[in-house]
Amino acid sequence: MAGDFLLVAAVFLAVGLPAAAFPSRVSKLGERVDAIGSKTSNDEVEPAEWNVTLTRFVGVFTSALGVAYLFA
Repeated sequence: MAGDFLLVAAVFLAVGLPAAAFPSRVSKLGERVDAIGSKTSNDEVEPAEWNVTLTRFVGVFTSALGVAYLFA
């Protein structure tokens, strides 16, 4: 059971820390994936400011959950 919590904590931290530390890069990656199939080139795609802010908050929340699972 403790191994399961450790695995969940590692996954949450692996996803949450980059999103909290580099929200613009993570948001830009999401926008590039979303632009696949459109006529807009990857160099022209920029995330909206609300998307960057939301990515940062979700990253912080996910990291906090990872730390909580780490010490559970």
